[in-house]
Amino acid sequence: MAGLSIDAKAKVETPSHFQCPVSMEIMSDPVMIQTGHTYDRPSIQRWLEQGHKTCPVTGQRLRHLELTPNFALRTAIQQFATEHGITLSDRQLTSVTEKAVVNSVNGGEPSTSLNEGSNTIGHTVLEGHEEIVWAVEATPSHLFSASADKSIRVWDTATRRCLHVLEEHTRPVLSLAVSHRHGKLFSGSYDCSIRVWDMRTFRRVKALHGHTDAVRSLAVAGDKLFSGSYDATLRAYDINTLKPLKVLEGHTGPVRTLTILGTSLFSGSYDKTVRVWNTETLESVAVLEGHTDAVRALAASPVEDLKYVFSGSDDSRVRVWDASTFQCVRVFEGHEDNVRVLTADSDFLYSGSWDKTIRVWDMRSLECVHVLEGHVEAVLALTVMDGHLISGSYDTTVRFWSTDTFNCVGKYEGHDDAVRVLTSTGEDADCVYSGSYDGSIGFWSKPVPGGNTLANAGSTATRE
Repeated sequence: MAGLSIDAKAKVETPSHFQCPVSMEIMSDPVMIQTGHTYDRPSIQRWLEQGHKTCPVTGQRLRHLELTPNFALRTAIQQFATEHGITLSDRQLTSVTEKAVVNSVNGGEPSTSLNEGSNTIGHTVLEGHEEIVWAVEATPSHLFSASADKSIRVWDTATRRCLHVLEEHTRPVLSLAVSHRHGKLFSGSYDCSIRVWDMRTFRRVKALHGHTDAVRSLAVAGDKLFSGSYDATLRAYDINTLKPLKVLEGHTGPVRTLTILGTSLFSGSYDKTVRVWNTETLESVAVLEGHTDAVRALAASPVEDLKYVFSGSDDSRVRVWDASTFQCVRVFEGHEDNVRVLTADSDFLYSGSWDKTIRVWDMRSLECVHVLEGHVEAVLALTVMDGHLISGSYDTTVRFWSTDTFNCVGKYEGHDDAVRVLTSTGEDADCVYSGSYDGSIGFWSKPVPGGNTLANAGSTATRE
């Protein structure tokens, strides 16, 4: 019996309003549907996933399928359970399905845990979202994924369980940002709004309006939130009061990407420029020109004495900007197609392109030192972790590259469509997360030290 032992059930009469009308079991995660009736989340989700679009109790057709947590009832049930020694169900609260992961390094064998004899969970791909995953952000304890299905999912990074589904946006969710200091999660959407979520309760705190087109990028600097939109503007908000501060105007095309270095905010646009704004005064500082096509990617150097910001463009080039003088100090050439993504660690900048390659640029000499080949479609996503560069591609694979040898030391198949986004918690991270066009989320750890590489299977690192 889910949520209640037979002995306890025989001794305690559960109030009828604590029971789910579908399962008739005591509820562990009560949620309300549009009609106002409350159900246990797993039961009502199963009902909806079977194709029903009606309220199980009334038969009334639902205008929308959003599920609203009934926190008051949950608290009452938890108090009742504690008082009577009842253990509530620990079953997964949201619907997810685990997919098979294959490690091509091991000849197509299923992927296993990295460190035998340890508690490390092996590579995992979980289905949950119904449409493309547009953004992922990670903290040490949680992963947040944003999707075209209008929802944000909250995953426990230790158990890899989906804990919450945040469903207030009315159109696809495109961007995410986390402020640890303020305990807030921000999400930007095609519905032109930014939603603010409390990271303790995962309840919506506020909706921020003002943009007239999709909110494509978000960034946090100090006590300020910045948003970049397809309406060609940026907006600044006070995170403490959640009040709008200023509209930053100047771009003549959609704002695609944001990055911050020191007190400077850099915004990349389809208008071919990068603009610089002071994060304290909110004034325009500079316009960086030189690209001949849309700017899709920005990255800031994490090295304190190297004040560089890098911009990647559809013109196939990467430009290096001195963040002190705002002058272009180098143009990286070599890619044969659009530069789609940039990421950096303490030693290198990495650029991923539609030409299927990744180029490795030395952060100090500003020279290309390796070209990583192996993906058979465009490289869409990059991130770094503990001695590795990780790449995701239209070819559906996630590849691990050693930053010592730049050999491909892991090629993982589990997603059924393009790997759109990757994230980690930084260079010291022990896990990487991916989001795919197929709506699935991947959890990846380091390949086994000393394992085979793919150097003889079409994955090579060549020196420039």
